[in-house]
Order: sequence, then structure tokens, then C-alpha cells
Amino acid sequence: MAALAYTLGKREINYYFSVRSAKVLALGAVLLLTACHAASRRYRGGDTCEYLLSSGRFLGEKVWQPHSCMMHKYKNSEAKNCLIDKHVVFIGDSRIRQLFYSFIKLINPQVKEEGNKHGNIPFEDKSASIKVDFLWYPEVNGSMRQRIKSWTEGSVAKPHIIVAGAATWSIKIHNGSKEALTQYKINITSIAPLLEKLAKSSDVYWVLQDPVYEDMLSESRKMITNEKIDAYNEAAVRILNSSSRNSKAKVKVFSVSKLIAQETIMKSADGLHLPESSRDTTKVLNREQTDEWKGWMQLVILIYHISGASTFLPVYMHIRVLVAAYLFQTGYGHFSYFWIKGDFGVYRLCQVLFRLNFLVVVLCIVMDRPYQFYYFVPLVTVWFMIIYATLAIWPQIVQKKANGNCLWHFGLLLKLICLLTCIYFLSYSQGAFEKIFSFWPLSKCFELNGNVYEWWFRWKLDRYVVFHGMLFAFIYLALQKHQMISEGKGDPLFSNRVSNVLLFISIVSFLTYSIWASSCKNKTECNELHPSVSVVQILAFILIRNIPGYVRSVYSSFFAWFGRISLELFICQYHIWLAADTKGILVLIPGYPMFNVLVSTFIFVCVAHEISQITNDLAQIVVPKDNSTLLKRLLCIAGFFSGLLFFAAMQDQSRH
Repeated sequence: MAALAYTLGKREINYYFSVRSAKVLALGAVLLLTACHAASRRYRGGDTCEYLLSSGRFLGEKVWQPHSCMMHKYKNSEAKNCLIDKHVVFIGDSRIRQLFYSFIKLINPQVKEEGNKHGNIPFEDKSASIKVDFLWYPEVNGSMRQRIKSWTEGSVAKPHIIVAGAATWSIKIHNGSKEALTQYKINITSIAPLLEKLAKSSDVYWVLQDPVYEDMLSESRKMITNEKIDAYNEAAVRILNSSSRNSKAKVKVFSVSKLIAQETIMKSADGLHLPESSRDTTKVLNREQTDEWKGWMQLVILIYHISGASTFLPVYMHIRVLVAAYLFQTGYGHFSYFWIKGDFGVYRLCQVLFRLNFLVVVLCIVMDRPYQFYYFVPLVTVWFMIIYATLAIWPQIVQKKANGNCLWHFGLLLKLICLLTCIYFLSYSQGAFEKIFSFWPLSKCFELNGNVYEWWFRWKLDRYVVFHGMLFAFIYLALQKHQMISEGKGDPLFSNRVSNVLLFISIVSFLTYSIWASSCKNKTECNELHPSVSVVQILAFILIRNIPGYVRSVYSSFFAWFGRISLELFICQYHIWLAADTKGILVLIPGYPMFNVLVSTFIFVCVAHEISQITNDLAQIVVPKDNSTLLKRLLCIAGFFSGLLFFAAMQDQSRH
């Protein structure tokens, strides 16, 4: 009976609510909503996007989605048509200056962020008669009031659009005192009627203060807390709303920037200003570009291995540069992370070490191979530890400190000079190097065929390139901080003249190295010169790839995909693609060499990708963020490997 009732119920529902009735309901909803929108537009004015300034969602990739409409991404021609014969004024502090530059780049993307930071900055586009000014008034005080008053009472022409806002300087100068907040309320109360008067003939926007990332703030800005910023914002909103409550002319409160900053400020370089990623920029050696670089380099190295091209000296030397380029990226990437983030926690250290070594350790145990057999992984691991130690040891110098006091830059340079001295000493003192890595249990990791000579040779080949990567990162970040480079989408990295000169030098250097590599007489001679000259080829490629804006802005997703699994590709080739310890080619289909390579390559790439995903998933499980849990895991891992070393020592003793 229950089944029958259920069946009848289904028929009854289908009878009354079919697909046809659903379509009728949908049509009715469309007509009703259309009528509501038309009525709203008729009785509430022409502003159909009332939540544009106040509420919405930040979708990432510089996309803001208001709760009432879709945002339009303006082209330069459209922006000029909208603003023709308009005068726009931005008045306030450095955060308003950021909005000013973002605004004028809609009109002219080639604009450079130049000029006196603590002064007025004019901009004019004569072709469309557009004038945009930034007026430096970092505090809401009598000076700002006098400037606004001149537009309401004087003979000076009123701007068509006014964007104003300030607070952080008041907090900073007065050390976050309650008296400063009280004075801020008094000052904004005196300015509010003037803004309201301007709003009768102009569009007036008051920009609320963005939150800060307190951990990244320099010592001189530590008093600028989110609690104080919220208090200043609350005061501004209350006073401006109260002033215009009984007036048709309202000052529009701009809170969108604050909402976006809540999701992006963690990526800020100084903790105060919006990060470049939330603006229209393409950074030098951005993640997509480095993934692409690693991808095509790894594919070239794989082709080199399977084709047996090591007998051709020019090919060998170019492959040596590709390996050096991997290590250069290691120096650049890890230095940039530690310098910017200042994150020297055990969690970060263990995450990287696990990601680099998990597959190799498993293969060493299962395949009974020495750690040094997979020479590139020990090389990258040791250099990562050197970078970590260089920046982590006392005095610990990071970007946050250096922003507060430039003397820290010299301290970092001294650290780098000490590192270079140690590298130079070890490269020319084979005895000292072998003594360091012959101590047990290090010897178990770095010995091959009973000695560490092979490890010394591999380490010596690219001994300077990681240092070069660190130095390049330091110089680049310093230039970026002082706004000496332009990373706007489509913009050249430097001024046109400097960019052209550097491009010419880079192309000549690139070709010169290629000619030298082709004329090198023997491997011994080439290997001696390689550590010092490989950086020329690497830097030449980086500049060619990054100076022109249109080249920096694009990348190959095909090669970037391979770049994200480059570590697994390098390791897996030893056992899936190649054979006989890389001296031969794995044969799955005898008699058909080309078909065999196609099939084995397909399997090889699929396995490498799967292992990469497994490693990433395991890293989240094996290396927890909780310090106490992580410590217990580390003790267990240390006990496990101590047991392995003990059994290995017992086995060696029994053999002898």
C-alpha cells in the first residue's frame, strides 16, 4: 500500500507540476523582475548599481563583483570618452595616491609612478581634455579644509569628481593617541558641510581606510593597528552620514577598497598598501613564467638524456646552463620568500624538505640506491638549507626590518659576502669539503662508490649560481621598493631608452655565450669556466623575457604544466623512462623503437603527475602546522632513519 501511495503521489506531483508549468513559472519570474527593475529605475533615479561602492565580493584576478550589477572593464578609449572635458581630483595620503595611479592608468597605461611621493602630482590628457590631479594632504586638518573651501567659495573652478580620504598619518604622527582621534572627528566635522556643498554640483567620494597587515608593518608604523583604523572609519561614516541625512546632496562613502583589502592585504609588501597583485601588473619572473621556464628546460634535459647527446660538447654546455638555471631559480625563489615573508618556522622548512625528498627517499629504500644517485635532489636540498641558514642566523634580516631602517640592507650584503667567501673557500679546498661531508651520518647521504668526490664535483660545477639568484632577487626587490621599475601589464620594465640598451646587451651576451660554448675545446676547460660565466646566459634570458611588457605578460600553459611536475619528471626518468641506471632506454615494446618511446613517455608523464599530487597531499598530512604535533612527527621520523642507518652500518660491518 505504501508503494502504491508513493506511486500515486509521484503521478499527482507530475500532473500538477510538469516541465511545461516550470517554464511558465520561469517566464512569470522574468516578467516580474523586469517590472521591478523598471519601477526601481523610474522612482529611485538612474543609479542602477547602488551597491557598487559599498558591498560585493572580490573574485580574485582584479575582479570586483557588486551585489547589484556587473562590473565593466573599461578600455582606454572608453575611459577617455566617459571622462572627456572632466577634471578629477584625488586628495589625501599615499593610499589615495595608489588609487590615483590606478585611475590614470585606465586613461594611459604607459604612465610611470614617478614624481615627489609627498607632493602634488598632475596628469593631463590633451587629446580628450582630461585633467587628473593628486593633491598631497596626508591628514584631515586645516590645510585640507582650506583647499576644499577654495572650491566652494573661491574663484577656482570646481573639479567634476573629488576622491578624498586620510587617517593613517594622523595615527602614525600622534602615536595612535585618543586625542588624535578626537581631533580627527573635529576636523572631519568641519569639512563635512563643505563636501556636502560640493556634492551639489560634483561627485564627491570619501574613501574609507583599508585594514593593515600588522605583522608586516615596519617599526615606525606599528601604532597603525586595525582597531584604530576601524575607529577612524566609524567616525568618518557617522559624521558624513549625519551631515547629509537631511540633504539631497550626499557624500558617497567608498568602502569597496576596504573590502578588497581584507582579502589581499596579507600579500602586501609593507603591510600598509594594497599589493601589486590586486592591481594590473605582471611581475618579473612571475609564477606562471617560472613554471613555463622549468617546463621547457625539463623537456630539453629529458630529450638530451634519451638521445645520448652528451658526446656533443656544445649541447652538453647548454644543458649545463639549464641545470644552472634551475638552481638560479632556487636561489631567487627561496630568497624572495624568506626576505618578504620572514617565515623561518619549522613548518615551512619541513614542508620544502618533504616536497623535495619524499620520492627520492622512498626510491633509495625500495631500489637500494644511494641518495647521491639522484644527484640533483641533494644539490637543491643542500642549497635550500644554505639559503635558509644564511637568512635565519643572527642577525635575522628581512624586508620588514629593512623598510624601517636602510642600514639592514648593508647587513644583508655582508651576509651575502660571507656566504660567497665560504663558497669560494670550499670550491678550492677539496680536502676541507670532503672532511665536512665524510662525517657519519652525512657520509651515508653524500657518498657514491665509497667517497664524496662525485658530490664535490657536482656541487662545484654550479657553486656560484644560487648566490647569483639570491643577489638578483635582492637587487630586484630593492628596485621594486624604490619604484625604479614598472611592472604594469604591457609596460616595458624600464624607460624606453634603458630597456632598449639592456635588450641589446642581453641579446649580444646570449649569442656570445652560445658561440663560446660551441668553440670550447674539452669538458675540463668548459667546466672550469662554467660556474663564472653561466650567469651571463641566465641573466640575458631573464632580461629578454621580462623587459618587454608584452613578452612578460604571456606564457605557455603547455610548458607551465610540465614545469609544475618538473621534480617528479627528473626523478622518475631513472626508473620509468630510462634503464640500466640511465645508461639505456626502457623497452616495453620490442622491435618498434619509436612506438616504444611514445608509449613509455605517456606512462612516464602520467606517473610523474600522479606522484606529484600524492606528494602534495601527503605533505599536508605528514607535516602538520601544529608545532607540538610536528615535533612528535619529526622525532618519529628521526627514530625511523636512525634505525635504517643502524641496520645499514651492521650490514656494512658483516660484509667486511
